[in-house]
Amino acid sequence: MVDHLAIPVKDLEESKGFYEKLGFVVFNQWEKPEKELKAVWMRDKSGSKIELIYHPTNQNIVFPKIVEVLHLAITVTDLEKELNELGKAGIKPVVPLTKGVSVKQFAFIKDPNGFPIELVEY
Repeated sequence: MVDHLAIPVKDLEESKGFYEKLGFVVFNQWEKPEKELKAVWMRDKSGSKIELIYHPTNQNIVFPKIVEVLHLAITVTDLEKELNELGKAGIKPVVPLTKGVSVKQFAFIKDPNGFPIELVEY
């Protein structure tokens, strides 16, 4: 069972706000001042968890960082409605709503750090 996905971020507060717009809420956080590390744990209504990790060296992040993790996929019930709501919040798709093969439709957005997020409707 996968527990969570850790995502390095350039700005912890900006990234937290972005993921809150996708339905994630903070349930824990930690800090190691001696190492300049901070993290926020978030989960969505289905229980999926992400850990946003900040360190000053994250300013040079380029995604995908590793080949095995290409994007985070989030299931939505009405993709057109979700994209409309995100658009009102200033989040625009980088890959528009597209008819899928294994899913009904999908679109991609990017978080403030450039991490790709696929929105999927089955």
